[in-house]
Amino acid sequence: MISRFFEIISMLFQGIIRCIKKVINEKGVDFMCFVYLTEPGMQLSKSGGTYTVCKEKKEVCRIPAETIEGIVLMGSVQISSPAVADVLRRKIPVSWITASGQYCGSFQPPSGHQALKQRQQVLLQGTPFSLEMGKKFIEAKVHNQIALLQRCNRTAKNKEVKEQIGYLKKLQKEIPSAEDRDHLLGIEGISAKAYFRTLGLMVRDDFAFSGRTKRPPTDSFNAMLSFGYTLLSHEIHTAIVTHGLQPYFGILHELRNGHAALVSDLLEEWRPVIVDSMVWSLVQHREIRPEHFEKRKGCKGVYLTKEGRDIFLRGYEKKMRTAHVVNGYSHTLRQCVIRQSYHYSRAIMHQDASLYTAYTIR
Repeated sequence: MISRFFEIISMLFQGIIRCIKKVINEKGVDFMCFVYLTEPGMQLSKSGGTYTVCKEKKEVCRIPAETIEGIVLMGSVQISSPAVADVLRRKIPVSWITASGQYCGSFQPPSGHQALKQRQQVLLQGTPFSLEMGKKFIEAKVHNQIALLQRCNRTAKNKEVKEQIGYLKKLQKEIPSAEDRDHLLGIEGISAKAYFRTLGLMVRDDFAFSGRTKRPPTDSFNAMLSFGYTLLSHEIHTAIVTHGLQPYFGILHELRNGHAALVSDLLEEWRPVIVDSMVWSLVQHREIRPEHFEKRKGCKGVYLTKEGRDIFLRGYEKKMRTAHVVNGYSHTLRQCVIRQSYHYSRAIMHQDASLYTAYTIR
């Protein structure tokens, strides 16, 4: 009966709202969903204990309020004032993203401004602790890039890819001896170029790319990477704020106005694990095709169409709900991302980088 219920909900959402089951460890089964509103003219409103999605004054579906885990609004959609008040009360994060996938902003419930913790973030800028933490982020990132390339090349056995993996391993060995942040970022930049160039060798011809491009992305593969990084950055931002951290004070990326440096720091280890692997899989399994992208008048970039966004969001949610065993316990990748923010928070307060173990794959 439960299975049939979600089948009906999925049909009603018609690719606009994704409802996904979430297993809560040792507490039975709970059902939660991330809501994506992607259709122009849609409105989310609150009535009693449910949220209602309407389009052109016609009801599309209703969602029990207690099942909503997060909300993403894309393009020309609306949310009513009562709904805003309720999501804040329920501590449900809400983000706005443009139709082309660019992050506009978000609002989140107050989680308690932890001034002492945020002061600690400032005081630790440029210290040996910061360098040690930065090395953890970059070493995990390069490790995960290597692991993904090895997975992708398992069947193809491309000789050039194998050689580039060897090159990345050499760069990885240089990370522990990096003398300062600039040296560390230099290694990261060289490894990133080699990684994306190598990943491009294992992508189908109709999605071929030679490296990372952004603002705007100039090809379909990069368009998906950019969109995925935007979605994941918001989730990390939410986790950071939830744990009382200041997202604009990082330890690796440059401190500047308007740049959530800590989000960029914590994003590093997750890029290959979540976004890169998911995009590669969508392409290689032909779940997404060239016709799911478009060039828009007056824009130089390449962007997902509406149908392409729906396919991408399904893939993203599926990935974030994937269960991984960490220290003997099963957690979704979304839960793992949240846990990493907590571990970073502990490391900050104790000024002990050993309390943070970066997430790595095999």
